[in-house]
Amino acid sequence: MMDWERFYEEADYDRCAYLGGEAMVDLAERFFETVGVPDDFASVGCGPAVCPFALADRYPDAEFVGLDLSPTVVADNRERAAERGLENLDFAVDSLPALDVDLRFDVVYCVATLYFVADAERAVAELYDRVREGGHLVLNYPNRYSRARFDREFEGRKREAFELVLEGENLLSYEAIRAATGGRPRSYWKLVDAEDREFADRARPCVVVEK
Repeated sequence: MMDWERFYEEADYDRCAYLGGEAMVDLAERFFETVGVPDDFASVGCGPAVCPFALADRYPDAEFVGLDLSPTVVADNRERAAERGLENLDFAVDSLPALDVDLRFDVVYCVATLYFVADAERAVAELYDRVREGGHLVLNYPNRYSRARFDREFEGRKREAFELVLEGENLLSYEAIRAATGGRPRSYWKLVDAEDREFADRARPCVVVEK
């Protein structure tokens, strides 16, 4: 299983969005245009927090929080936010499938994270529980198409990192997400008009569930 703390401690890591790259920021803005700018936004499994940093800069009246299991990346992110004067952006150590944070947010955003969580259905329920009434969960997850593609394309250390998906231990579906949340998943890619993007295919599904 991927050791993210070791990764961030030892690597001169890239500050990039691990799914969709910089385009994810503009897609998040389109999402806000559709559902309204949130009062607060939590990115769970934020890593280098490309979206939270950019969105906090663009929406100074909203509050942004990044949660990650790695104390190293959380400390790095806090230092970077302070350097940039982003007083509306904070970070904390937390991890799925059971979150310690006892707060609710207008948007809970979890992208490129569930690939590495064993109890994915419990994680989805925990994420949805942190969404305020009237808010939205944005969720990317592994499915059977992810498993087939990763098995076909990944080699070496990348196979080790995505072991849970390749072993089929944490695969999800629309039906599983609906059962875990009680809500109706809708395609995030379709909602933000990103279906033609290279990364927005059935092997990398991303959904929105309104509460």
